[in-house]
Amino acid sequence: METIRLWLLALAAGGGNATFRTIRDVVIIIALSLLVAAFAGQYATPAAWLPFGLALAAFGVALMCAYRLRLLDFAPEVLCGDVILPRQSRIGGEVKFLLPLHFTNSGSAGGVVQWVALRVTVDNDPAHSVLFSPVAEVDMQRFLQSKRRLDEQNSADPFIGFPLEGKRAISKFVLFDLAERGRTKPLNLRAGRYSFELFVKTSATKGPKLERTFEHTITPKHLEEFAADAPVYLIDYQINLPAARREMGGPEWMPRGAPRYSN
Repeated sequence: METIRLWLLALAAGGGNATFRTIRDVVIIIALSLLVAAFAGQYATPAAWLPFGLALAAFGVALMCAYRLRLLDFAPEVLCGDVILPRQSRIGGEVKFLLPLHFTNSGSAGGVVQWVALRVTVDNDPAHSVLFSPVAEVDMQRFLQSKRRLDEQNSADPFIGFPLEGKRAISKFVLFDLAERGRTKPLNLRAGRYSFELFVKTSATKGPKLERTFEHTITPKHLEEFAADAPVYLIDYQINLPAARREMGGPEWMPRGAPRYSN
């Protein structure tokens, strides 16, 4: 018994790579299971406690494997809540939405974020619900340098699927435009309560998943600014995004002196 105890202590203390740790954990589980079964064998014959010990060891190994596999899953999430309405003279006079999106992967395995979509509903009325799809990925640094105007240089890159490695995060500014143009009625900007639903499709899901829902109120003052060809900023203070905002563009992504509208 003393030899087994010392051997287990040596195994627990050594090894740094994943293979060794897995072998070590399996050996420890089996040894502890047999020790428990041996203790139970004081009250039963050897033929009775040995199968029990092996079954207990198999159960422990299965639990460990299930836990390890869960840690190795691709587990993407997205943080969002802020919305920018770019200057309409730069976007053809139609309503488009620029969203800062912060993607994180809490799992150890990598995967692919395949596409995103945005559904906007006005005043909780399904008749005024419009689907938007990503049309461009905006270069935030160039967007800031061009005084927060969209042009061919800062919004030329199309939004495409991208890999996301384990335990990593990536931030993107995504421009959304009307999906199925010509078959869907455009969104007419008006005062009211706007609900935003962000759907994400990844390699970890069979279909699109609703990742985030948030709301903003567009006021008559917003409409005046938009009509005057000024960008409109809708800031969500209900979600804590200081780290994400630093990742996405620094403190200057919203202009100084701009009205800090809360939702």
